[in-house]
Amino acid sequence: MSSSNLRIAVRLILGVTLGVVVLYAFAIYSFNRSMNKAFGPEFQKDAQDFGIALKGIAGESLFEHRTIIPSQANMPAGSNAIEQGKTLLATYRKDPEKFKKYGDLLETALNASAVADALLQMPASAKLPPTSVGITSVRAEQEIDAWGHPFCFLTARDRLAVISLGPDAKAPVSCQNLGISRKEIISAKRKLHERSTGEVILIVDRKAQKHALKQALQEP
Repeated sequence: MSSSNLRIAVRLILGVTLGVVVLYAFAIYSFNRSMNKAFGPEFQKDAQDFGIALKGIAGESLFEHRTIIPSQANMPAGSNAIEQGKTLLATYRKDPEKFKKYGDLLETALNASAVADALLQMPASAKLPPTSVGITSVRAEQEIDAWGHPFCFLTARDRLAVISLGPDAKAPVSCQNLGISRKEIISAKRKLHERSTGEVILIVDRKAQKHALKQALQEP
């Protein structure tokens, strides 16, 4: 499966899952309200909250367990989909910042993988661009992380790191003096991780015959 198809599949899975849960919300509201009220502001807010919550679960699975599909253990408790949906919404509303954080990490990781795949198509001897902005083989919205910042690059031996400076990066982003050493990139055990200082790093092996996202899902 190509990298673009893989990312499409990931987004499709998230979309289908979201659709199922939204159908739950619609059913509950349809039984308890008139059709006119079912599509009112409260319904729209629930649907929006479900979307953020599901994206957050997927992001947590990716960064903590190296899988896009959440395991049963990571899903909210409940005897059926309706009960799980209720639990998920309640859990999200208790700690929305956690879900938003992991959702942003997921978006950043997917965009970083698109950028990495574009760079892997370049000859190893080619000079890398200063940032991800302007790479013509990726869509404009993929050139930036979830916080609107371009990605920086760092090479170390056969490894290439695509780096988001994180939510606290100051605009305009400077890729000089990243504070990340080549030694860190070489010795990193996980190819996709968030540093304690907020940077998100995706590392790919330039000699590997695998797309960036597949490399990120590999065990160390």
